[in-house]
Amino acid sequence: MQIPGYLVQAEIGRGGMASVHLAIQESCDRPVAIKIMSATLANDPAFAKRFIREAKTMAQLSHPHIVPVFDTGLHDDCHYMTMEHIVGGTLKKKIRDQTLTPEQAERVLKEIASALDYAGEQDLIHRDVKPDNIMFRGDGSAVLMDFGIARPTLSDDALTQIGTVVGTPRYMSPEQHRGKDIDHRSDLYALGAVLFEMLTGKPPYTADDPMALGIKHISEPFPLLPGELRRYQPLLRKLLAK
Repeated sequence: MQIPGYLVQAEIGRGGMASVHLAIQESCDRPVAIKIMSATLANDPAFAKRFIREAKTMAQLSHPHIVPVFDTGLHDDCHYMTMEHIVGGTLKKKIRDQTLTPEQAERVLKEIASALDYAGEQDLIHRDVKPDNIMFRGDGSAVLMDFGIARPTLSDDALTQIGTVVGTPRYMSPEQHRGKDIDHRSDLYALGAVLFEMLTGKPPYTADDPMALGIKHISEPFPLLPGELRRYQPLLRKLLAK
């Protein structure tokens, strides 16, 4: 893949919608991450619209714990966006490797909560807060990624109509599981589920399929933390309030 102005190097990530490559922005001689929309989706107007919306949404945000987008464009029928290259890996990996202390979990919580508070001030809901979408800089600070399914608080966007369930079931609020209209509190609920997983190594609810998982999020009380972590229970009670 060649994109004017960038020396595209190794692929560093891939999802169903796009791949992410390390690159050098030649005008500034700095490393960046380039997110390139999948060629198989390039001719799908709905996916192209979503990708462009994500780039424009993120480019308008300026917060120390939201990844900055530097540029966006179209080359050889492929949409792309360039952003800060975050080098410290994902929260998902840290949880899997059991390298987080409760104090570090508190720091992540505060930093991502501040990012969500800022997004809320811009009338924006992230809708997919999860460990995969939180990364770390070299200094250990947490950064919220991937606003691909974010939308304004009040929106009639055909891509995100009421009744459409969008998000990751393990972290979705009861309202999201029901396909109801949501506000910033759904992001806080998801952050509460992430906090539980940071502290215990597992999500608050598990099930064999998304429907069963949704029922648990909707109807079951949230589980208690182990004794040594019980001091976080009041905070979780607020974040995971149904």
